[in-house]
Amino acid sequence: MTATALRKLDGQRPTLDYVFDTPLEEMLAELHVEVLTSEITDAEFFGCVVVRGARIVVMLSPNLGEYETDFFARYLTAQAYKLDMAPLPTPFDVEINPLIEGVPA
Repeated sequence: MTATALRKLDGQRPTLDYVFDTPLEEMLAELHVEVLTSEITDAEFFGCVVVRGARIVVMLSPNLGEYETDFFARYLTAQAYKLDMAPLPTPFDVEINPLIEGVPA
């Protein structure tokens, strides 16, 4: 498959193949996803994604290795776009919570 075949068309949701097969920096830039390192060091926290309008921010644990950083940036981007990744094993269950009490997630 060529790089051209993987490109997301403007105005369309990305596909799961696009999110996971495109070089990470290219995918993040094209989808306007910002990746930050969180200060949360809890062993059970791998990261989170915040979606506000068209802005997507992925925050990742500082304890992740290179592979995990790449994977979870892609995984959380796919979650932000509500792409179907079912069925995933139990450890990858996602919990959706509002950031502000009373505001739906």
